[in-house]
Amino acid sequence: MSEVGHARNVASFEQMVSVVTGLGGAYDPSNADIGLSKLNNKLTASNTVMDDVLAKVAAYTNETNIRQNLYEPLDNLATDSVNYYESTGTEKNKIKDARGFVRKIRGKRAKAVPAPDPDLPVGTPPPVTHSSAQTSYTQRVEHLDGLIELFGEDPLYAPNETNLQLASMTAYSTSLKTATTNVINSITDRDKAKTDRNLVLYHPKTGMLYLADLVKKYVKGKYGASSPQYTQLASLKFRKYKI
Repeated sequence: MSEVGHARNVASFEQMVSVVTGLGGAYDPSNADIGLSKLNNKLTASNTVMDDVLAKVAAYTNETNIRQNLYEPLDNLATDSVNYYESTGTEKNKIKDARGFVRKIRGKRAKAVPAPDPDLPVGTPPPVTHSSAQTSYTQRVEHLDGLIELFGEDPLYAPNETNLQLASMTAYSTSLKTATTNVINSITDRDKAKTDRNLVLYHPKTGMLYLADLVKKYVKGKYGASSPQYTQLASLKFRKYKI
């Protein structure tokens, strides 16, 4: 169910509480769980958990945007560092290794995937190849760390440019890892908020929808199925959600 669906359920419950309040002292169920004070408490709790979900989703979105922005310079930084490294006159095999890390950071293959053999029988599965994606945030920063370690082993890597220096690149790597940790934590917080919301709204014995169903049954029993009091409540629609 979309967030709009949950919000509509809470809005319907608020309307139910309003109708029940309008009945005044005539609304007097023996079940204390659907007494007016308990219904108001449930409405307050429902609005609270709904607000918490919105806040946690916003925090998650913010952290993912921060991480995305931090990763933006990575490709260019890796390329610039290897271009500088090549200017030092270091061995060609070291340059090759460095460019291998850059390819992985960018998610590119060293060689193109060979085309299928036209002489193979129809239906023959293609050869297994390693994914060229390798561009998840965690993997990309691991490749950056590999590049930093490679540079650190060669005394010729000693740029005057601050952004290319090992200390700066290491600090950048740390910031990328922190950003991913923050995203992971925000996902945990978001999912917990949704779980809490679902319990408040949809628990089979204490949830908002369960209480709404009991209220309808009580008013139907007290006033009758064709009564205006019950008709008001019967028109309120709730979409069920299984937890």
